[in-house]
Amino acid sequence: MDQVNISLIQMDINFGNKDENLAKAEILAKKAISNANSSIPHIICYPELFSTGYDLKNIDTLAENIPEGNTTNFLQKIARENSIIVVASYIEKHEEEYYNTGVVIDENGSFKGKYRKIHLFPLYPLDETNLFTPGNIFVPSFKLNCGSMGLLLCFDLRFPEISRRMTVEGNLDFLIYLAEFPNPRSMIWTTLLRARAMENQIYVCGVNRAGKDPNVSFFGRSGVYDPLGNPLMEGSGNEEVLTVTLDLKMIKEVRSGLSSLKHRQPKYY
Repeated sequence: MDQVNISLIQMDINFGNKDENLAKAEILAKKAISNANSSIPHIICYPELFSTGYDLKNIDTLAENIPEGNTTNFLQKIARENSIIVVASYIEKHEEEYYNTGVVIDENGSFKGKYRKIHLFPLYPLDETNLFTPGNIFVPSFKLNCGSMGLLLCFDLRFPEISRRMTVEGNLDFLIYLAEFPNPRSMIWTTLLRARAMENQIYVCGVNRAGKDPNVSFFGRSGVYDPLGNPLMEGSGNEEVLTVTLDLKMIKEVRSGLSSLKHRQPKYY
């Protein structure tokens, strides 16, 4: 398959209200499906911590086991009933540790795996460092019927080494960032997404939340960039669903001219 639909669900998140956020997520998924070509594989991406936001004061009651928890079951149901791939992030509790964890569910509703955020954001009011444990398992790629996908979370965007290693070791076709990038960092967000696309010569998709929580506001501006760094789609600051079709043949075409990946790669992690 040389094409894949990507839908970025740029949703506002009700602070700590898991039931309301899951209900909204299902409504927005249906909207994304209605806008896409059903003959092409379809990936739907939610922003970071989509079911709770950064309600970290209530982390113990909001965290779940993954993949045994209710939110995973909810995402599997959406994926299975609509034959779509779902990518999302939410709070995981494993033993006595908490993680900011991204998951991938395939079109059959099967749990493909998870990525625990490695680079934790250190600044108030989104400070993760005192509550979350950084991930220590590197996942080079998730192998899907529509291609090889990399998954990273928010602050990971500032560290180019990890995206390069994923691209090389995972032979990526596209890289997805799930985020809650707050104001006033819009220029940083869009610039780094384009940079990750250009330097790795792959499609890069970034879904950021919209709206605000009790402590900070968010600018949206979700986007998809091709292997040359050209924007294929960029969102506004409002809640919306953004859908675009990726032509995976472009990756080989770009790299056949001047490949930035042929040079010897150092070991980063």
